[in-house]
Amino acid sequence: MNTKNERGFSLIELLIVVAIIGIIAAIAIPNLLKSQQAARETAALTEVQTLGKQQVLYSITKGRGKFADLATLGSLVYVDSNMATGNKGGYVFATTPINAEGMPAMFDTTAHPSAVGTFGTGNRSYYSNETMVVFENDGIQPPTATPQDRVPKDGTPIQ
Repeated sequence: MNTKNERGFSLIELLIVVAIIGIIAAIAIPNLLKSQQAARETAALTEVQTLGKQQVLYSITKGRGKFADLATLGSLVYVDSNMATGNKGGYVFATTPINAEGMPAMFDTTAHPSAVGTFGTGNRSYYSNETMVVFENDGIQPPTATPQDRVPKDGTPIQ
């Protein structure tokens, strides 16, 4: 009798390897998604801070003590063209001047994720104004403040 010396893996061995890879992927993918959301949230927080600084720069250079909206800041190159669209890194940004009679110039800056949840772009929204304090709120609705009270009641300040 002539026996062949066969090499390679059996079907069972290959199925076991595929199953192990699947288990590892099932563990790793949710952690990867959480890491991506955390990175987007951090970037959005930084952008809100940057928008506040650019508002102040605009006010003292071209705004004559007034603030501008996001489109104006973009057209004058105080913010990059991606930010000027209002959408960047999975977040929706807005910065608007507040003109209330008898009150000093003010602005509101907000950022909220375009989608929330496990597969969303983030789970935190941000708000800031001329005080340069950034407030956060869980979910898609950013904190808000009134012209009379610049501290939002529905947000937590970031220390």
